[in-house]
Amino acid sequence: MKHILKTNKLILLILLIIVTILSQTIYAEETNSTNYSIEGASFGGGGGQTDTTNGGNEYSIFGLIGELSDDRIESTNYRVLPGSPNVLVANVPEIECFETTSSGTTSCSDTDITPDGMVMLCGTSGCYDRARIEIDPQDNTTDTLYSIQIKESGSSTWRYVDGTTFIIEDEATHDINDYLTETTWEGTTSSFNILGLKPGTSYDAQITALHGDFTESMPSPVSTTTTGLPSLFFDIDIDTASGTTSETSAPYAIQLGVLNPVSVSTSNNLIWFDLGTNAISGISMFVEDDYSGLQSPTSLYTIPSLDSDLSSSLEGFGLVGNTTSETYIGPLTVESAFGNGGDIVGGISTTPVAIYNSNGGPLHNGRGSLFVKAKTSTSTPSGDDYQDEITFTITGTF
Repeated sequence: MKHILKTNKLILLILLIIVTILSQTIYAEETNSTNYSIEGASFGGGGGQTDTTNGGNEYSIFGLIGELSDDRIESTNYRVLPGSPNVLVANVPEIECFETTSSGTTSCSDTDITPDGMVMLCGTSGCYDRARIEIDPQDNTTDTLYSIQIKESGSSTWRYVDGTTFIIEDEATHDINDYLTETTWEGTTSSFNILGLKPGTSYDAQITALHGDFTESMPSPVSTTTTGLPSLFFDIDIDTASGTTSETSAPYAIQLGVLNPVSVSTSNNLIWFDLGTNAISGISMFVEDDYSGLQSPTSLYTIPSLDSDLSSSLEGFGLVGNTTSETYIGPLTVESAFGNGGDIVGGISTTPVAIYNSNGGPLHNGRGSLFVKAKTSTSTPSGDDYQDEITFTITGTF
């Protein structure tokens, strides 16, 4: 008997499982916030395909993921970073002012330097080692943080302003603590927010804004300023008490007229002087003379110059401070020995002695005046050649 063997074939059905995520297009109307604006933006399909084989079963996944569709990648006010999802960053800020030596005008809004600029803070010739920078937030919110970058003009290496010391630092020490709000950057007690600059040097500055992780803006347009040089200004004029703005030239001479033992003689003209400096710790003015008094070469007698009240002294010679003024900072101050007024004179000698100072700070347009006073006694030898040569010098502490 013929057996017919029937072989049952196991038919393995390999199921191809296709998982498809249907394409979905998202349309957006004008998308706005206080920090950015995207006009006519839409979200369209994108993505890719992932295939795998697992135990004889094949899987194919097609993913369509919404992505931002807009031809503009960046503008002056926003930037779209690449990738999915894309990230919107803070608005690009601008520099409102970056100043060191401004005089007579300013772009800054800080009341300490308006309306005449950095000479109001640093004195004559402006700042030689520091600067003021102010931020235009360009509609960023008040809690937005800013970083200030700076470099010498011509250099390709940007450095940073430290958020605590306001001194320039390298990138290696730059961190999140150097990002401050506009209010913090501009609210320093000294009004300076960049320190440690070099005198007579041109600097470029730019700023970036940060409002959350991975949102730092592109740098602002670059602003440039040049620091001043350390400066001392001194000028002498001879004029009457009304000569507050007079300008006279050397040689400088004061006539005391005829001296007598009855009353104190006061010069008709005063010694006027102008002082100015950007020295951080101020300026001092010193006085000395050749003879420690009025000397007669003929009689070889000297009317002594001592701190004294000539109205009650037998004789004497000296200087009395009259007026002081300044346009900014200081104030210009007369030393006590010369500031008692009336006929109380400060004595001068061959050893320099301080007569005026700027109160330990810079000075702009300082102006002062001095009376020259003398008195003789009944025993003072007569003569028409009593004279003295007075020398004024100034020093600054930078």
